[in-house]
Amino acid sequence: MNTTTRFFRFSWSFLGLVLLLAGCREEEKAIQLPLEFALTWDGTSFAIGDQGLDDQGRPAQLERLECYLSAFALHDVDQGWLDLDTVIRVNFEDNRPVAVLEWTGTGDMQVDGLRMGLGVPEDRNVDVDPAQYADPNHPLGFAGSAGMHWGWAAGYIFSVFDGRLLTDPTTLFSYHAGNDKVYRTAEWSWDEPLVFEAGGSISPMVLSLDAYRCLHGQDDVIDPEVDPQSHTGNNLELARRWVNLYAEAWTLTP
Repeated sequence: MNTTTRFFRFSWSFLGLVLLLAGCREEEKAIQLPLEFALTWDGTSFAIGDQGLDDQGRPAQLERLECYLSAFALHDVDQGWLDLDTVIRVNFEDNRPVAVLEWTGTGDMQVDGLRMGLGVPEDRNVDVDPAQYADPNHPLGFAGSAGMHWGWAAGYIFSVFDGRLLTDPTTLFSYHAGNDKVYRTAEWSWDEPLVFEAGGSISPMVLSLDAYRCLHGQDDVIDPEVDPQSHTGNNLELARRWVNLYAEAWTLTP
């Protein structure tokens, strides 16, 4: 057998192996996980503009609640944590705000955990021009971040919680957190894994935020009459207290 014949036989064998492997490779399909967001006050359904009683029995009215959520990750029983490069902006003034996490996969997943960042990741926060996003409506884009961006040097506002105590006189309160030092994460796990089928339909998960618990925790309580305002830079200690309560106020229903 001459060298040329051997070369062609090898080439066809190699090509056949490549085609065989390609045929055995599973097709990647889109996987979408809907997220629904709910607002409560001390465990009871709530809405922006509603009034609830604080721990002293004073009526409090919530007037604005918005936040950035990012750095989502799902925990697969076999693969561990799978990062999803996603940033979303949630405005609780919307009627039942919804977002969708999307990725591609080749087979079923056994999911038993979810993690998310409360704020904007450090590498996307300060010294960033929102106009750099091709889509201005991107959550971090020029239009998408309107009202949630302080400027290049200060970066994005991670969370906004505004309202008033309906006392005499009325006490306005405002907690705006937006600094890498106040970035937090929330994480949940559950015993029985959920099966996510590639290309299949997945039931929504519900992320609830308890506005009462944003002020009242087991280890700390913020009294708006005593500590009415933080825009982070003017009161970093209060901003840290706020985000620690806020991080504990989230619950997940898989």
